[in-house]
Amino acid sequence: MDEEMKDLMRHALDNSEDVPELKKPAKSERIGQCEKCCGNITRITFEDGATKETGCRCESIKWANDKQRRINAETFEKGSLIYGDYRKKVFDDYQAADEQQETALKISRYYADHFDRQLENGQNIFFQGTYGTGKTHLAAAIRQAVASQGYKVLFMSLPDYLDTLKREFKERNLRHPISKMAKDAELLILDDVGANRMTDFAHEELFKIVDSRRGKCTVYTTNYTSEQFKGNQELQRIFSRMMERTKVVVLNGTDYRMKGLM
Repeated sequence: MDEEMKDLMRHALDNSEDVPELKKPAKSERIGQCEKCCGNITRITFEDGATKETGCRCESIKWANDKQRRINAETFEKGSLIYGDYRKKVFDDYQAADEQQETALKISRYYADHFDRQLENGQNIFFQGTYGTGKTHLAAAIRQAVASQGYKVLFMSLPDYLDTLKREFKERNLRHPISKMAKDAELLILDDVGANRMTDFAHEELFKIVDSRRGKCTVYTTNYTSEQFKGNQELQRIFSRMMERTKVVVLNGTDYRMKGLM
């Protein structure tokens, strides 16, 4: 080995960090049980007097639960019947054209920002009003904001949902899994209620959804007036259940999508 190589090796050794010695345990003793995870906690005492407690599984359980929540949220995201730009709608994109729309935007933001409270209380929102006032935009923005917090959020329009059920019945004679997802979602957004022809099948399936969501968070959008709901016996029964623990947000008037156009 030449002198230059020896000098390099000596330099490397002189500047290397010391490898820490592994601590040797001197004794271990069981000191109790974790109240949360029921794990048996053991205290290990090392020869240098340092101690470490093992046996609590709370962190591992939390990690596993957080991972499962992320998986669940992604599953509901993929299962949502939401198309085009609506997947990307956020509150900042909503341009309120009048005071009514500004109020709706504030209510929507608050609902999403404090969703933990809404979930605890089973609080709903019912967006009601004319075309082009931003009901679906606000509902989609709520979906985006709540889903980003790791909650199971399912978005679907009633016409798309009914078509999905019919297709599954026809092709496989089975009930589509989305019906169970609609029941289990931490937040269901049911868009365009009444936009389809309200047949007996539509009434029955809508009632099933609304009934399964009692005590759970649901956001509805509709162009129907309260009088239209009450004018049909089946719809009146459904409407009555929709109104349980529900904040009604009326959006009539200016078409926000036409703002700025001549």
